[in-house]
Amino acid sequence: MADYRDLDRYEDQALGQLPMLQVYSHILYFFPMPHDFSRDQIIRELEAAITKVRQEVPWMGARVVNVGKTNGNSGTYRPAACPLPEQAIDIADYADEIPPYATFQARKAPLSMIDTERLTPVSCFPKKFEDSDEHPAHVVRLQVSFIRGGVIIDFAFQHNMGDASGHFGFVKLVATAMRGEEFPASFLEKANIDRRNIIPLLKPDEPMLDHSHHKRPPVTDSIPLVPTADARYHVFRFTVASMARLKDLASRPQGFDPDVPFVSTDDALCAFCWKHFVSVRLGRFPAGTTSRLGRQIDGRKLVGLPPDYMGEAAHTMSAWMTFGELSQAPLSTIASYLRKRLNETNNPYHLRSFATFIAREPDKSTITYAGRFDPTVDIGSSSIRTMPGVFPEFGKLGRPEFIRRPPSVPFPSTLVLYPGTPEGDCDGIACLTDTDFEALSANPEWNEYVEHIG
Repeated sequence: MADYRDLDRYEDQALGQLPMLQVYSHILYFFPMPHDFSRDQIIRELEAAITKVRQEVPWMGARVVNVGKTNGNSGTYRPAACPLPEQAIDIADYADEIPPYATFQARKAPLSMIDTERLTPVSCFPKKFEDSDEHPAHVVRLQVSFIRGGVIIDFAFQHNMGDASGHFGFVKLVATAMRGEEFPASFLEKANIDRRNIIPLLKPDEPMLDHSHHKRPPVTDSIPLVPTADARYHVFRFTVASMARLKDLASRPQGFDPDVPFVSTDDALCAFCWKHFVSVRLGRFPAGTTSRLGRQIDGRKLVGLPPDYMGEAAHTMSAWMTFGELSQAPLSTIASYLRKRLNETNNPYHLRSFATFIAREPDKSTITYAGRFDPTVDIGSSSIRTMPGVFPEFGKLGRPEFIRRPPSVPFPSTLVLYPGTPEGDCDGIACLTDTDFEALSANPEWNEYVEHIG
């Protein structure tokens, strides 16, 4: 039987080595306060749950360190053994500082109500953490915040150690433990899988594809990952009904690429957002200006990894259209083009080539998913809309009503499609400049399909 406590097995050779991932990602879960479950009981069960996770998935009980970093070499990120935190979770009481839960319910938890500094125990993307013996960068952190009538839990996950699937895997483990259930052996096997050669790199005789659009100057204080902008995050809700209408619109024959067999709901949503985010900028740019849409792809299936694999497995599709094309083309043209680019990109060779591209670069701080991203013209997107089991039962705490990514440093022109409700609605979290948002809010077609939560 494999020794899950051997932390060397969790050192990813490529995808998890990007310095841009030296950050914590966060997911906030909102719960109404149960009538028969006290605050002390909630704390005790959360403490027991995360301790169980850290013990049975040993890399989640570790800290993340970087070794070998020198000038021109970004070093290697790996988990390292450390004592479990003296306090298993962070605990906060904001009954007098944050609005009551009933207000969040009435307004559907807009981001404008979320105080990120208070509700999260560590910094958020894109702000990097710094590991030290005094402040070790634990792979997972959990904060419970009590407000009047409600409970907000922040699940913080170190990004070098896993992507969104790994992050939600952490959530599911805590929920399982709070239900008093044991972790299935099959799940633990997948969660603790050896990562050292998880994605086969290209052989010397296999040509590497062109990934130069992922290169950029190294991220420094003077050259940040994203420039400062007058922008803010918004939640846009697409209901099940509006998504069905958009997919129907995106599937119509007029303008549809005959070489594309179908488009998905995500194709339709990304096409709709790309079209409208760019169209409101048309007056500021010539119609011939090229916009690039980047779209994250889950590569697990491509190399035979199970859905429960918790490490990094993402690569990126890029698509290019001009402002004029995006504003004038029917949705079917844009959506079928996105599906065509996805079909061209979502294959084992592309994933292996991207991993090889990263592995062969000594200074990986020159590589990001977005590359030379220009937020005035480009769009960066990802989707976890269809990820299963993201509204689990947390024992006596119940099922969450809202899932939110807390707003952090503005990263304009980004879009993440989140599960909105257990019934299947989608909450798109987008960062837009105030100018773009005002123009978008005045667009009748946008408002026909989208509810602005805030």
